[in-house]
Amino acid sequence: MPSIPPRRGKHYNNVKVGPPITASVYPPTICFGRLLKKIWGANPIWEISQSSIDVNDYLPICLYPSPLPTLTDHIKHQTLCARPIIWIVRRSQVQSHPIYRSADKKRLIDELPTDQKYNFTLIGDGRLAFARIPHTKFKYPYRLLSKHIALAKHSSNVRFAGEMRKADNGETLLINNNSGTYRPDDKMVPSAVAYFQRLFPHLLVRGIPRN
Repeated sequence: MPSIPPRRGKHYNNVKVGPPITASVYPPTICFGRLLKKIWGANPIWEISQSSIDVNDYLPICLYPSPLPTLTDHIKHQTLCARPIIWIVRRSQVQSHPIYRSADKKRLIDELPTDQKYNFTLIGDGRLAFARIPHTKFKYPYRLLSKHIALAKHSSNVRFAGEMRKADNGETLLINNNSGTYRPDDKMVPSAVAYFQRLFPHLLVRGIPRN
């Protein structure tokens, strides 16, 4: 378990807790997933669930995969991101049943490496799914696994999607709307920031431009 540095900065409030959550992680599969772990490193899928905050109060609009600009992009999307392909990739790399973690939200977030980017999707039922964006030469499997549509499991109730990372010694959570699949409007970012700030009140949450 990584050591957690003491928080003395102005943005970290150890008193604020926020709503209760259920945290779960989909670990690598016994065989293939663990082989990939040795090559590329661990890349589990995390899910945080809560029912105290109504997502509709912040992000009431459902997002759907955006039309792709070219026929080639459309064919590639239909092939590589089809529901059966996503199911096969998930089942080959991560286990189908999650392991439930302690609902210590602060420790869960503190354990995430600083300045590591994660793709995330926010579902209307209060689930937040996220996975590390890999930075390796041979990254196709993990690229596919961390795609927003894979994290959402083709849900028809996606409310926001983008990237997040910690900064300022882990005291700040930066989020954006960088999702080529769901393409949330820039005007939705402040609402997403407000939701994340309520979910993680011990951190400072800021919206940043997408790359």
